Amino acid sequence: MKSSTASRLGKQNIEQRRATVRRQRMLISAAAALIVLYLVIAFSYLFRFEPKSYVNGIDVSRLSLRAAKEKLAGAADNWQLQISGPGGQSETLMREDLSLAIADASNAKLAIKAQPKLGWLPAIFREKRYRVDLKTSYDEAALESRMDGMEMLREDAMEAPEDAHLSVAEDGSYVIVPEKTGTFLKTDEARAIITDAVMNARIEADLSEAQVLPEIYQTDGNLQTRRDEWNAFMASVGLTYRVGDSEEVFDGPRIASLLDDDGEHVTLSYAKTADLMAQWRSEHDTYKSTFEFDTSTGRTVKIQPYGDYGFALNEEDTCTDVMERIRSHDRGTYTAQYYHEAPYTENHGLGGTYVEVNINAQHLWVYKDGECVCDTEVVTGLPIFGRVTYMGCYAIKKKQREVELGTEDMEGSDNPVVDYWLPFNAGEGIHDASWREHFGGKIWLTNGSHGCVNVPDWCMDDVYNNVEVGEAVVIYGSDYDEAVNDRNVKTVNEDYYYDVFYGEG
Repeated sequence: MKSSTASRLGKQNIEQRRATVRRQRMLISAAAALIVLYLVIAFSYLFRFEPKSYVNGIDVSRLSLRAAKEKLAGAADNWQLQISGPGGQSETLMREDLSLAIADASNAKLAIKAQPKLGWLPAIFREKRYRVDLKTSYDEAALESRMDGMEMLREDAMEAPEDAHLSVAEDGSYVIVPEKTGTFLKTDEARAIITDAVMNARIEADLSEAQVLPEIYQTDGNLQTRRDEWNAFMASVGLTYRVGDSEEVFDGPRIASLLDDDGEHVTLSYAKTADLMAQWRSEHDTYKSTFEFDTSTGRTVKIQPYGDYGFALNEEDTCTDVMERIRSHDRGTYTAQYYHEAPYTENHGLGGTYVEVNINAQHLWVYKDGECVCDTEVVTGLPIFGRVTYMGCYAIKKKQREVELGTEDMEGSDNPVVDYWLPFNAGEGIHDASWREHFGGKIWLTNGSHGCVNVPDWCMDDVYNNVEVGEAVVIYGSDYDEAVNDRNVKTVNEDYYYDVFYGEG
């Protein structure tokens, strides 16, 4: 026989199993009831609107289809259409403006069919807006008249859209100017949207679908690429060139003026850079240029544009150098390249060291570092064709002692020898003239040289010792016919005459 303890344990196990079965049956029954309830509610929403439901803007929450139709039909009594246009513009149409009435709201059933049905539980917590066609009756002429009077539909009052585009800022950088949406509407489409809203008794009409929008926006890749390419060149802002006695600084606007934008890419323009070099040459060249000169007598005269002294910019090489440095984002300071250079930059390239010859006064001054170190009366060329001392600014070509001059330099003399010879223009030079007893005055008008500047023996040594090769001889005057200052006489080929008269050997 089983013990009484085992019997009791067996009975307890049976009871526990029965309790478990009862609980499982209860849970299944509850779940089934909930499912049935869920389906019943879902079924009810086949004929009734869920909470937070709107048809054409009218609240039909929890209404049956029939009640919703009645409410929609009766909504015409308080109907008004809010029209939203671009730029915050708005207009309102009232029922009485159009004598509007709703003739048929049967299409409300389409909204019920669009409900989520089995998904009703989460749907009841969110707003649902349905748009259906309701048949209305209204005064079409009155609607057309109202639309004719709407400012937002008048093309002369609309603001056209503007595409985003690139613009050069004050600092020379490229910036993207954002697009402007404007207020321009396709009027036929806008009127159709309004008419459709009235025909279907909607309470809102958004005309944004009829708006003409920009084609290019500030996020456009092409705009951003060209902006970045342009602004990369701005890394050279501060690049500086010494040109003559001036400095030319490449600030942002100057670099911007050298750039080309073809709509796809930005490049540094050779033609624009070459034009800038031509401008530099025009502004800074002193070689064969007219310039104002403050004379030793206190007058200011214009020096004739003849001679071979001064700076002549090498435009092509400087242009190439500038472009290479801008492309490499260089910001250093450099000197322009020249075809011809003077030893000084200031004072039109004369510095403070030069020889001044006044033909009218028949006088010569020698300046060194801004101080006059010696001056004397002289005799210049006879003022006739072929013998005149040519005006202009020239460079000293050589310094020589004991030089035999050509017989053409002095009539009636065979190859005179001078102690000092400072040639400056082909056969013309500054030298002593032991054969002359008098200097200055009007001697040059009747017994002038063959173009040289004759200096008294007593001061020629000072003149010679205070000038250096390459320094300037400035010659001016106006008391005789300047037509005799013909450049075809001795400077037809400067390179040739330089080699003949001043070449080594």
